[in-house]
Amino acid sequence: MNEQALSDLQKRRHTRALQIIKRWRLIDDDFMKRCLKNNIPAVECILRIIMEQPDLHVLSVIIEDTIPSLLGHGIRMDVHAVDSAGTEYDIEMQRSDKGAGARRARFNSSLLDLNSLKKGNTYDQLPESYVIFITENDIFKAGLARYHINRIIEELSRPFNDGEHIIYVNGDYGGSDDIGKLMNDFRSSKVDDMILEPLKETFNRYKNNPREVAAMCADLEKWSMDERSEGRAEGRAEGRTEGAELLARLLKLLQAEGRVDDVRLALEDKEDRERLYKEYHLE
Repeated sequence: MNEQALSDLQKRRHTRALQIIKRWRLIDDDFMKRCLKNNIPAVECILRIIMEQPDLHVLSVIIEDTIPSLLGHGIRMDVHAVDSAGTEYDIEMQRSDKGAGARRARFNSSLLDLNSLKKGNTYDQLPESYVIFITENDIFKAGLARYHINRIIEELSRPFNDGEHIIYVNGDYGGSDDIGKLMNDFRSSKVDDMILEPLKETFNRYKNNPREVAAMCADLEKWSMDERSEGRAEGRAEGRTEGAELLARLLKLLQAEGRVDDVRLALEDKEDRERLYKEYHLE
């Protein structure tokens, strides 16, 4: 490739990266992680609304915190937060309904407990824990803002009170209350459409600060270059049944937009792969 052709290619990659950043929203996994990294005020704003606790204080925030399992599959939490009461939160963004399944919630909750109980502590010292899925769609299709999952003693119709909680937040909820405002901000791709100041300030910094935009562009351009070779390799392997070029194009598009979870789904699940083909009009 000559210098002019290389320059044109780099310009196209840069232009595409800028277009992707312009479309990014907080509900997009990779952008959310950037915005919430070490950002206690923003995470505190989110949790205060979801938990309906205006005095909740967050002490720590870790992005992509990994909890290994010695016997099998570990987890990597999108956002791991701890509040002043010692309550632990695993906040997960899910654009795919399948990624927010009941058994995944159960698994995340169990490993969160395993990680929280320190050597020498008793079971009574386990902190309250919440696994929170913010889903792009209303996966329970009841039109509610939140869905709380807690164990009960069936025969007595009363709570089991084991301290383990799961909450699904409906990203499609459009009410005028605080949770509606929060979901509005998660769906927004423009600063002017946002409402909550801690999220708006963070969003504006990443969307409009030249240094932050340049860093995101560099990452996206690198993903694009890496995916060119990786996508071809995956495409060849899958091509015997799916069509090499189609899968390679899909993986390239997903990786360029930082949709890491969807890359995994495209490779592992045929139904999700077909859904993503349709989304990108690759049928």
